[in-house]
Amino acid sequence: MLNIKDAILLYSYLKDFVPDTEQYDKSFDFIRKIIHDIGQSDTPEAFGEALLLMYPTKEAEDLVQLPGTEIVEMFTQGLVDNKFLVLVKFCRLLGYA
Repeated sequence: MLNIKDAILLYSYLKDFVPDTEQYDKSFDFIRKIIHDIGQSDTPEAFGEALLLMYPTKEAEDLVQLPGTEIVEMFTQGLVDNKFLVLVKFCRLLGYA
């Protein structure tokens, strides 16, 4: 799990793609929406930045060699492991939007 500094950095990378948390009662649907919105955006590099932050032992060159499904699984698992939905609610409660 990320420390608070890195968790806030993760949120800052992804905050533009985070939907209203009230619409989602399951983390998986919430994360799927984030992935979809990143894919539709003009700034898909947020996906890579978030991955590299959540997996500091990985290099960008290593990640691009992986199958797309594995990368999405890693991203999803990283957000679940770092309790991203809770982090979003915490950041929004503090007014960091």
